[in-house]
Amino acid sequence: MRKKFRNEGFSLVELLVGVVILAVLAGVSGAAYQKAMGKASLAAEVNAGKNLTQAYLLAASENGGRYLAAYDQTARNQTVLNAQGRPVSMPEVKYRYPFRLAPYFNYQMEGTILVNRNEAQIIRQMGSGGMMYDYGLSVFPAMGINRYLVGGSFDANGGLEHSGECIRTPGQADKSVIVFASAGSSEVDGYEYVTPPNGPRGQWSSAPWTKDSDPGNYGHLAARFDGKAVAGFLDGSVRVLSLDELRDMRLWSRNAALANDPNYRPQ
Repeated sequence: MRKKFRNEGFSLVELLVGVVILAVLAGVSGAAYQKAMGKASLAAEVNAGKNLTQAYLLAASENGGRYLAAYDQTARNQTVLNAQGRPVSMPEVKYRYPFRLAPYFNYQMEGTILVNRNEAQIIRQMGSGGMMYDYGLSVFPAMGINRYLVGGSFDANGGLEHSGECIRTPGQADKSVIVFASAGSSEVDGYEYVTPPNGPRGQWSSAPWTKDSDPGNYGHLAARFDGKAVAGFLDGSVRVLSLDELRDMRLWSRNAALANDPNYRPQ
């Protein structure tokens, strides 16, 4: 007599259940991975904020207590070196803060100017070396400087924009003021400067931040960490603040802090 053998394969229902379970597990694993990567990216940018802020304060201490200019056209004839120790040739690269501040963080571009994705984005835009790469580093540092209100923007004759608003030397009223913050443009996770919510040079969008927001609509500030950004202050502290918290002008302006006016408008 022949024995009857039972088909031991999976039924269609069993296969579908297995596929659903695997999809759920993959989704959970993917979400956990994304969350871990987000935390690592935030930690890297917080560290960059600390490095830049410490370097900025060191530069002031070694230059008579005067803060490094955020943008300085009088640097045209100065010798400014890139990360390879070669003189920078493009005047525009000298004007911006990154390479003039670099001696005070020992030219360690990784973890200060280059953080997380912005180096790959700069290389895609400018190439991987040479003059244009230096140009990209000067334009797209991960953290922008509070250009018009700290350090200042100087023209070729040494004229200072917004001279009545700009902090140039340390003082008691400076301690709560932002000097660096997470910055971005439409194509790179970085930009050379950030401007405060109420100008100068425009006003932030009133819209809440989304993953598709253009930092250019928020003074180049990028709240890329789930609606939050990293900010380094002149007292040496680094904080992670929401976009709504960063709308407070007292965090950006000495005069706003003195007037205790969160809606202050620079002249």
